[in-house]
Amino acid sequence: MREFAAFIMRSRLHAIAIVGLFGVFSLKVLPLGLLSAAALGLVALRKGWLEGVVIAAGAAAVVWVGWSMMEHRPGLDFPVVFAVWLPLLVCAESLRRTESQGLALIVTGVIVSGFVLGMHWVTGDVVAFWQSWLKRAVAAVPGATVQGFERDGTLRLMNGLVAVLYGFAMMFSLLCARWLQSLVYNPGGFGREFQRLRLPRLALPVIVGAIWASGSVSQTLVADLLMVAIMMYFFVGLAVVHGLVTIRRLHWGWSAPPYVALAFAPQYALVGLALVGAADALIDFRARARKG
Repeated sequence: MREFAAFIMRSRLHAIAIVGLFGVFSLKVLPLGLLSAAALGLVALRKGWLEGVVIAAGAAAVVWVGWSMMEHRPGLDFPVVFAVWLPLLVCAESLRRTESQGLALIVTGVIVSGFVLGMHWVTGDVVAFWQSWLKRAVAAVPGATVQGFERDGTLRLMNGLVAVLYGFAMMFSLLCARWLQSLVYNPGGFGREFQRLRLPRLALPVIVGAIWASGSVSQTLVADLLMVAIMMYFFVGLAVVHGLVTIRRLHWGWSAPPYVALAFAPQYALVGLALVGAADALIDFRARARKG
């Protein structure tokens, strides 16, 4: 991967090619959009947001050509990767200037919360909006129906789930970009920085207060913002696990259980790590471990 990162940074044309090509591939295999965003984030972290905008503009032309030549998925009116690129540049610039992954996580949370609030404001009824969208999206999937989403309660949580996936895409791409940067310019630096990731203590009461206040608007908004909070504190919880393993000088295998849980029981792993991250705001597990 070090060679891959070095190839991206070799020239502006190389960066546009990688960001654009993986953006085109994501039109068929959506997760490949994370690599496209990570490559863009690498450029922004190293050279600043303005260079990132130039790369994004060139790559967008490449993706748009691919988009115009492919059959579009029902319900998708534009390449999804476009929705990640520009917010990612904002997060990357905050990380580049402050060298704080915690602040970058706060920026991500603010952007995703803005998406949630914007959807409620624009649509008026997010459940009805996603129901209409799902009718178009499942039309090409044999055996899939909107009724299935209604029966298991997913439809009511759809807005929050999309927001959480949006936040994960941004933060995961940013962390991948930071890791790629460390491979070339700061070997070992990513791990040390990630293990220090935490949110300010004040963030917890502010988030809880915002969720409580949203109850006066609708219970759907409460659920949406709660899921955004879980997304944010999940990354803190993961950083706590890695930090404790390093501080206690344990074998790296002790950091594997959260990933195993994510693979087999993702909903419990997400909530569990988020609770660890929230508790860290009160207890500061890593500071206690250092004193111990």
